[in-house]
Amino acid sequence: MQNLVVLTGRLGANPEVKETMKGDTMASLSLATNEKYKVGDDWKEKTQWHSVKIFNPNIAKSIGSYMKKGDLVHVQGQVEYRAYEVAGEKKYVTEIVIPRFRGVVQLIPTQKSNNKPPQAHDEGPISQAKREIDEANIPF
Repeated sequence: MQNLVVLTGRLGANPEVKETMKGDTMASLSLATNEKYKVGDDWKEKTQWHSVKIFNPNIAKSIGSYMKKGDLVHVQGQVEYRAYEVAGEKKYVTEIVIPRFRGVVQLIPTQKSNNKPPQAHDEGPISQAKREIDEANIPF
């Protein structure tokens, strides 16, 4: 059996990097994924927000240095559900967890984050159409 989640989306806030009580480094991400669909003649967009927890200290340390709000990020981890109680009321949480020794967190470079001007061979009709599609999928 396998518990595997694969998501690609944009960071909704700067990553939070902190130390656990054991002294390990962990990070938290707010990741937005979106889907476009057509209803009649109108296009609608549905955005899902995912809470991602990274317990791999090497990945967590580098995230704070290299990632920021709006960056396109690819994660592979596992889904975890937990419950806790506050003032007698039970609360439920769903998180995507990148465990200590498994999982992937990858920053996907985009043209907007690239400071170099586009090369002449990048300006063909296919590259132009791909760039328009990529920019149209940004959730904010």
